[in-house]
Amino acid sequence: MSDAPSTLPDGTLTFLPERLNRDPAVLRGLTNDEMWVALAVGAALGVILGAPLAVATVSIATLPTCIFLSMALVLLGGGKLLRRAKRARPETWLYRRLKWHLAVYWNIGTGELILHSGPWTVRRTKRKVRAAP
Repeated sequence: MSDAPSTLPDGTLTFLPERLNRDPAVLRGLTNDEMWVALAVGAALGVILGAPLAVATVSIATLPTCIFLSMALVLLGGGKLLRRAKRARPETWLYRRLKWHLAVYWNIGTGELILHSGPWTVRRTKRKVRAAP
């Protein structure tokens, strides 16, 4: 099966391939949004770790250095972990998983998801055959 779109004689496309709507992987398997989140988390960790270290070393240059290093580590390490987690899963898996995690553990957005857990049963009933009068 070919991934090339079919065209009409006038050159217009009859359909667009589904993969054109996907966010492109920008860096280490991360999309733009995921990359910015990873950078923000890395910057926050860098501030948390770098501020006490900057005070202890009495050097203000320690803070931006820690921020830069933690952003790089989170971006590279997080990209590797996310790429492994997203492998062979649908595009929306990560966002649905985050939504489920927030609903289950933080009780945020519970009205949007079905969170009932229980055994799955299939009940088969026999058809009642009525006696002919």
